[in-house]
Amino acid sequence: MPFKVRFRLIAFMGDEEKYPCHFGYKIGDEIIYDGEQFTGRICLSLLPNMAPAIKILHDLGGKGSMRSLIRYSGHSKRDPGMKKYDGLGYAPLKEGPSRGSMSAMDAGALPVSCNDSRTSALFVAEPFGLASAGFDMPYYMREMSILEKIKKEPGIKMDEVINRFTDWERDEIFPPLTPIMVELMVDELFETGYVRILEGRVYPQEGIAR
Repeated sequence: MPFKVRFRLIAFMGDEEKYPCHFGYKIGDEIIYDGEQFTGRICLSLLPNMAPAIKILHDLGGKGSMRSLIRYSGHSKRDPGMKKYDGLGYAPLKEGPSRGSMSAMDAGALPVSCNDSRTSALFVAEPFGLASAGFDMPYYMREMSILEKIKKEPGIKMDEVINRFTDWERDEIFPPLTPIMVELMVDELFETGYVRILEGRVYPQEGIAR
């Protein structure tokens, strides 16, 4: 951690013409959580389903959802004849009203919909940068200090980064830097576009990080 999280409305899964969204959401509307505050309008019908996605993506980034097999399994329909193969009796649903909408999701994103089944506003939740506010500030500052070490020594070996900190810098500042902590933080810097990793060496990424 930490990552900022963005929710973007990509489709209405129900009949939005017959049952219009009373909150007035439009395709493309966004809600952003920056680690401390929300930006954007939040409908109470959406709020209960946002919390689990925020926790997963804020703490784990895109890898939090990419590890879920359910994400990739697609939709299904009941088929008792298939029970001997899958144990429950389902078959893949190859066509359906939501299949095209779900394809708009990028790897590492999660679907989040409102609780009104008549309209079912479907948002895609995705991590899109490092959070630097509130509880996340110490972690962000640590990651920026790691980035400065990498900028001073482009191509440094991943396992050598921790040795560029003094004992006091490693152990007396929260959170303390351990090998696993540095490895995870460098991985987050990579995921958000601050660095690139090539054959075990880390380089600062030119351009603007996400």
